[in-house]
Amino acid sequence: MAAAAMTLAGVVLAFLSMIQVVAGNFSTAVWLLFAATMADLLDGTVARALGAISPFGQELDSLADVIAAGVAPAFLIHQVYFADRGTLGALVAAAWIGAVACRLARFNVAPAGPHRNYFVGIPCPIAATLLCHYLLFSRETFGTDGSPLIIFALVVVLGGLMLSTVPYWKSTTLLPHEFWNHPYGLGTVGTAVAAAFVPNQTFFVILSLSIVAAIVGQLVGRPGLARQTMTTTATPSEPIVLSQIEPALR
Repeated sequence: MAAAAMTLAGVVLAFLSMIQVVAGNFSTAVWLLFAATMADLLDGTVARALGAISPFGQELDSLADVIAAGVAPAFLIHQVYFADRGTLGALVAAAWIGAVACRLARFNVAPAGPHRNYFVGIPCPIAATLLCHYLLFSRETFGTDGSPLIIFALVVVLGGLMLSTVPYWKSTTLLPHEFWNHPYGLGTVGTAVAAAFVPNQTFFVILSLSIVAAIVGQLVGRPGLARQTMTTTATPSEPIVLSQIEPALR
């Protein structure tokens, strides 16, 4: 129940963000969507901690992601960047929802494979956070809401990356005893410090860099860049069970 409550909290936060969009409070809407993403991350953590992973929870999480990572971000970018672009603007925003829905559908039907320490494709909550935080980054850096052309490019690029085979590290491989050797280690500390001083710019920059690093990892043939982290979580007599480590991000 606790994990499901976290999932539903993310849905509520996404709905509240849409209310803020209608009211014209776009920055508040972005941060509410960020909170929804955090709820999406924590519901999987809570489920694993309580041993409460279930098909119901997984399906509820996917449906929640369609709203929190798909519909709500699409509504935000439409109202900010494409409200005066007619049908074309609506189609751009709708394309984002379609990409997220396809990403989730592919994730749900994909057989369990050897990709234990990384996702195949960029998870939709990560992509949605980057998309929405472009608004905050642009306001803080340039004093404007940014360019519809850049948002269009982000929709195309991030939508493609969600459906790609680009590897993206799983946060569950960030183990305490290997913190400083993990790609997320220093990055986590740096993000926390930067967010304390420049929160409106930090997440757009950090997530952009993480995706670039994921693409580079694929190009150099080292997907995940943290193969060793999973080998320490099990012995030959204790095989890794994917359902126990699968994070909420999809």
